[in-house]
Amino acid sequence: MRCFKIIGILVLFLNISYATQANEVDKLLEKASHSSTPEEKKELIEKLKKQLAYKNKKTQEQADAIIEAKKKVPKRFYNDSLQNKDF
Repeated sequence: MRCFKIIGILVLFLNISYATQANEVDKLLEKASHSSTPEEKKELIEKLKKQLAYKNKKTQEQADAIIEAKKKVPKRFYNDSLQNKDF
């Protein structure tokens, strides 16, 4: 039961942190759309590009890690009965 509570708290924390990151991008996008001067708009768009590039890189690294982990998973399960047979 304690394990379920810990997992639940972890999932809740990860969801909150993900929502916070999405809000940062949304805030930058809204600021860029409401900016009055072209210089300010250009600066905010550059910040937005950097933030999106960082998120894309992080997501790509996670995807690559998952692919590498799947390569390490055996395609066949270990069969103990083969070891007990006499050859």
